[in-house]
Amino acid sequence: MKTHKNTAMLNLLKKTRGLLLLLFFAHACYDSDDVGGNFYTFTGETIGSYIDAFPETYGEFGKAVETAGLTNLLKTYNKYTCFLPTNTAMQTWYETLDAASLEVLSDSAVKYMVYSHLIPDKTYLSTDFVEGALAATNMNSRYLVIGYRPQAEIVHILINSNSMIIEKDVEVENGVIHSIDRVLTPSTAAISTLLSNDPRLSLFAEALEITGLADSLQQLRDETYVPVANPLSIDNTTVCRSPKERKIGYTIFVESDEVLANHNIHTLDDLKQYAASVYDAVYPDDASLADPADRRNSLNRFVAYHLIDKTVHYNNFFYKANMAENVTLYEFMETFCPNTIFKVSNETGGVVINSDPVRNVSGVTVLPVESGYEQDTDNGVYHLINDILVYNDKVKTMLLNTRIRIDAASLHPELMTNGIRYENGDNPAGVTGAENYYNIPDGYLKNVEFSSSNTNLYYLQGNKSANNYWMNYQADEMMATGQFDFTMRFPPVPAGTYEIRFGYTANGARGILQFYVDGTPQGIPLNMKIGAADARIGWVSDASTLDDGIENDKMMRNRGYMKGGTSYMGGDVSARGRENALRRIICTESWDYDGPHYLRFKSVAEDTQYQFMIDYFEFVPKNVYEKPDGTPEDRN
Repeated sequence: MKTHKNTAMLNLLKKTRGLLLLLFFAHACYDSDDVGGNFYTFTGETIGSYIDAFPETYGEFGKAVETAGLTNLLKTYNKYTCFLPTNTAMQTWYETLDAASLEVLSDSAVKYMVYSHLIPDKTYLSTDFVEGALAATNMNSRYLVIGYRPQAEIVHILINSNSMIIEKDVEVENGVIHSIDRVLTPSTAAISTLLSNDPRLSLFAEALEITGLADSLQQLRDETYVPVANPLSIDNTTVCRSPKERKIGYTIFVESDEVLANHNIHTLDDLKQYAASVYDAVYPDDASLADPADRRNSLNRFVAYHLIDKTVHYNNFFYKANMAENVTLYEFMETFCPNTIFKVSNETGGVVINSDPVRNVSGVTVLPVESGYEQDTDNGVYHLINDILVYNDKVKTMLLNTRIRIDAASLHPELMTNGIRYENGDNPAGVTGAENYYNIPDGYLKNVEFSSSNTNLYYLQGNKSANNYWMNYQADEMMATGQFDFTMRFPPVPAGTYEIRFGYTANGARGILQFYVDGTPQGIPLNMKIGAADARIGWVSDASTLDDGIENDKMMRNRGYMKGGTSYMGGDVSARGRENALRRIICTESWDYDGPHYLRFKSVAEDTQYQFMIDYFEFVPKNVYEKPDGTPEDRN
């Protein structure tokens, strides 16, 4: 296999620069049917000229680029990361398709293949890679997944589990090139079909099929969605972004046949018996339901508890932006099992589901990317897990003793599935300001219902300024303007008594709103303009008290407020030390059923330019905010 170092490439390209200049100027301005817009060429070395310079190694992909109509595009100022397959890799790909050459393949198949290898508007060096999905998608709007395979003293970098980088970090004027030994062939099947083709997962795949839940994992995208043209940002003058599509995604957590065998589960009947032993105890009224397609059947509940309705790659479970060092990161996710959620945390440095350190429950570990433990397709991803995942009384006990804090963006699967919410607040396009804002149209988020056409809803990714994010939990926020009136659906929580809290930052641009919980108005309207030091709130810094703020906490609670937590930061100071970071106690509710709940937000301000900022929410069980032993709730 012949490879090339940067210096050799540059020396050869300098000899051919005159010829390339003529080619560049001949195509200095053109319209691309594939991408659109006019592009201007330049005299530096490019991805396109690199491919041209080495036909003995990359000529086959060069022909594919020409078929895809991208020859000129890869010789322009636009930035790309190119994963460049060798001629040998291309020949192997032809053989898998029973094709003698590129010429016998359809143009659409070739175009999809080429698009799979190019990430636009972003240059990734190997030093930028982290295990899991890259933040930016390729030209097919698909994520590429990075993995690592140790071999002797070398650690190989894999793309999508089976394409190895054999030469990395070839930097050219319009991006970076990584040579690979296999063509990237992302699956286009539904996630359930991809899972059923994995020989490690035959028993779970059989259960997924017999329960009918495989049929619930077929959607790819909302074909009726049309992006809003030139939406205005919160200042009502600057154009921001509109989601370019509305993809539907799913994530499945799967026990392999080997893991199930460790529990003496070898057949579908064995799995049915195991599921009944767990779920009939939690739902005794449904124990007699034998039809596995019934959503209340024990096998159906078992499988459904492994499914969520958003695409979550291994490195995107947690959001580290603004989070304090050494704190446990966590998310709460609703499953397909009716009225259930699970907690995902990083207590062991990895990804663990339903860990409960207080009661010495270790939880179920999501296996990392290496060795193909993460597999993705057009509408989702599946992860292998190291033990059996169930919803039982231990999980309910854990949840009833856990503060359920949910970032506003986490409520909406569309934001993650469509690449709008980025891990670590990393915007792959590198844009800032209004370009970092998304206008969210009515109907885009399934968990939001607009009651007023005067509602303007936004998602703000989390701008950096002087290396510090906004004073927000996980950096990002949602925001509404106008005479807004909308309702958000919250994930189901177990029956119990909860204190419901709303996290926000106060400033003079904010407005006044009324909260409703399950349709009932709660307390007096919240005036988000009022600063924390105002007597109506009574915030005092801990350092200014003699008891580290204990009495001040009690006085603020009597007024319906709390300080921000110590687990997230505003610069070098935790939210607890920032007087504009507040929590409003909305109400205390006792629910005698497991299920979702609904929070309505209605503006009561006359000025439609005022902002309603939404950071996070907390559902806090009584065992947390009023502990039986009398100790105060932790300050995280």
